[in-house]
Amino acid sequence: MTERSRILLVDDIEENLVALEALLRRDDADIVTARSGTEALELVLQHEFALAFIDVQMPEMNGFELAEYMRGAERSKYIPIIFLTAGTGDANRVFRGYESGAVDFLFKPVDPTVLRHKSDTFIGLDQQRKKLARQYEQLQESEALLREAVQAREDVLAVVSHDIRNFLQAIKSGVQMLNKPPEKLGPDARAAIHGRLSSTVDLMSRVIADLLDMASIRSGRIEVKPEPEIALQLINEAVAVHEPLAVQKGITLLSECEMPTAVVVCDRERILQVFANLLGNAIKFCRHGDRIKVCLRRSEDGIQASVIDTGPGIASSDLPLVFDAYFSGAKNRRNGTGLGLYITKRIVEAHDGRIWIESEPGKGTAVHFTLPLSPSTETTS
Repeated sequence: MTERSRILLVDDIEENLVALEALLRRDDADIVTARSGTEALELVLQHEFALAFIDVQMPEMNGFELAEYMRGAERSKYIPIIFLTAGTGDANRVFRGYESGAVDFLFKPVDPTVLRHKSDTFIGLDQQRKKLARQYEQLQESEALLREAVQAREDVLAVVSHDIRNFLQAIKSGVQMLNKPPEKLGPDARAAIHGRLSSTVDLMSRVIADLLDMASIRSGRIEVKPEPEIALQLINEAVAVHEPLAVQKGITLLSECEMPTAVVVCDRERILQVFANLLGNAIKFCRHGDRIKVCLRRSEDGIQASVIDTGPGIASSDLPLVFDAYFSGAKNRRNGTGLGLYITKRIVEAHDGRIWIESEPGKGTAVHFTLPLSPSTETTS
């Protein structure tokens, strides 16, 4: 719906304002009146006007002076002005009116048909201007969405060309090594290559899953299917899956649960995905001898799960960006798609939970998120 236009009427005589307002009243415009030049200047600072009818002969500030003030202000310099006067048709007065910036000069008594015709013309121009302005805003919004879509496509192509190409190269190299004669490749070496191939396939699957999740998020809210789940079992499963890798890196992985019988309402696979992202990040960045603890405790929001590590921490400049799509931390370092925490945040929010990070460089990082408790837990706690 197009915004309504405004017509400004300025005359020091009330009867003239009433008569003009009656003649110019219309469905697509509001009429605003002023009894003096000062009052009119206050109004043009507050509102936009499609047209102003100004009486020339007014005390204190006449119509010419008002028009000059209006032309000198950025907000009102382009308002079309039509002068109205009961004086004689003196050429000098008319010339001064046009010098003051008027688009027309009418003498009283004004023909109502002429008055309405001029009003129709300028209101029509104002409505067209408003329509074009609205279309321009919509065009800008469309261009912004298009730029975002192009950027998303480029980001995905960058992930595919960089990460998946590396995975495929690693698989190709492993297969080539496995093709060597048995006497040149012992059982232990073959087992190690098989392990690396399996790990590479898992990582590539995770990248593809992240990209699919990203597509789902961009098209709408990420899908979850909440069911009652024992929170302790989720933690134990997540820890068990990641413990071998933690041990391999010399990292201690612990769990701590204040509510062993707590039942949460969640999508089991999605929450295990959250733990996988958080534990995977912690193990990736922690050093030999660091500790990672998975905690579960009661909170105002239901239940709070935390993954706390003693790793290198996150730079304060990076902390506000960690949940952004494709953010990968330190410059010139790629360790996956950069979508893990972005997707993690969306999964938690899809459960009506919240997630946040506390970190200090050199002292470690703690990631906390909340999940709703099952009503059965609420009644028994």
